This record gives sequence, C-alpha cells and structure tokens, in this order.
Amino acid sequence: MSESDKVRFAFGQNWSEYAVHVMNEASLEESRQGLETLLAGESLASKRFLDIGSGSGLHTVAAVQMGATDVEAFDIDENSVAVTQQTVTRFVPQPQQASVNVRQASILNESDLASTAPADVVYSWGVLHHTGAMWQAIETAASLVTDDGLFIIAIYNRHVTSPAWHIIKRIYNISPQFIKRLMYYVFYAVIFLAKFAVTGRNPLNKERGMEFSVDVVDWIGGYPYEYASIEEITGFVEKLGFETIQTIPAEVGTGCNEFTFRRKSQHTE
Repeated sequence: MSESDKVRFAFGQNWSEYAVHVMNEASLEESRQGLETLLAGESLASKRFLDIGSGSGLHTVAAVQMGATDVEAFDIDENSVAVTQQTVTRFVPQPQQASVNVRQASILNESDLASTAPADVVYSWGVLHHTGAMWQAIETAASLVTDDGLFIIAIYNRHVTSPAWHIIKRIYNISPQFIKRLMYYVFYAVIFLAKFAVTGRNPLNKERGMEFSVDVVDWIGGYPYEYASIEEITGFVEKLGFETIQTIPAEVGTGCNEFTFRRKSQHTE
C-alpha cells in the first residue's frame, strides 16, 4: 500500500462485536481443533507461540490451552489489541496470564519487532495479505521462526474474480455507512449461496470458532487486499529455507489457502 493510499479496514471493531456477542467455550474448542489440524501432529507443549494479527485473541488463548508456555500476540489495530487482552483475561486462568504478552505492533515495522524473540510456532491466519505489502510481511514473519519451527499462514487464493474483489473491498471502505450496510446484506446472500453451492454444507456452521456474519464483514471490508496461488506461496516460502508440511486448499475459489511449513535446520549437513 503506497503512502498516498491510507485506506484500511478497521478489523478491531468487527472483532470486538464477535468477542462480546459470539465467542464462548464452544468457539475455543473449535479453534483448538482447527489449530491442531494446522500443527500437523506437532505439540505446543512448552513451546513459544507467536500470533501475528491476533484479532479477537481466540487463537492466542487456544495456544495457551494447548500447552504453549510462552505466547506473544500482536496486532496493528489498537482495538484488536484491546479485544485480545480482554479475551486472554476472560479465558486464561490468572497464573497463566503472565506467560501471555499482548501488544500493538506491525509486522512491517522493524522497530516494533526488535523485542520479538523467534518462536517455535509462528501463526498468522488471514492477516499478511491485509498489510499492503504481503510478500515483505511473509518474509519478515518467516524470519521469526526458530530452526525446525513451524510457520503457519493462510493467504487469499488467486482467482479470476480476485481483481473484482479488490475493487469491492475498496469501495466498501470509502463508502458512507448506509452503503456499507447495503453491501453487507447483498454480499451476505451472495456469499452464503456461493459457499453452499460449492461445499454443499450450511455456511452458518463455521470452523475455527468463527461466525459467518462477522466473517462476511471481513470478506467485503478486508483492505488492503492481496492474494496468491498455492504455488506462488509455497515457492516463495521454500526459498526462505522452509519445507512444505501441508497445504489445505480453499474450499471456495476466493477463500484462504492454508499452509504449514517447517524451517529447515541450519545445522543439517
């Protein structure tokens, strides 16, 4: 995103609504299940976990509940930081809260990352494509993974409709509130029908502890917006010294592809 283009979606406001009105123990259980799938058999016990773009804090808490003993979560959005801290306070027992560091930071700001130690698991789901400099963000996030550590990301898939979505998202962000509300209702129906047609499942039955109506706002509002194919992401990350453990293709063409990479040990001869 150029310096002249400061249009940015306020993710934190959306996550605040989710955290207050939707998030519960069932959400956390679904979040843990989703994280377990992405860990591809790896345990978080006694591991350091870094959550880049923590949003609601749902997966920050899931990592603690799955045994991570050193958890850092940061987000560029001050509202997301506040929501993440509230979620940690709400769901993490007091003695364990000391092991969780929540702060405001940008993956693109070198000084923000000066105090961030490498982590055994670096996790950033659906975040790095909203930075305005996706490839730089991916490379920087990958640099925070320890030897033999895991790098887990989800990035919007490149699709024939991706350029159109770029326009839709920008229009949403620069529109007055009544236009945003109208777009929400229109795209709620469109996205619901598209997901049902592709998957054959009720889109309201979400995974990872998410909620459909909240996601719709993210989908039409999430800007800056970039995307890449599975091959583009795996090729880029593997050149940074990683091996691909698994890829989970997006169910819907414009959805997020999920990736689990492992950093190759620097001590391997």
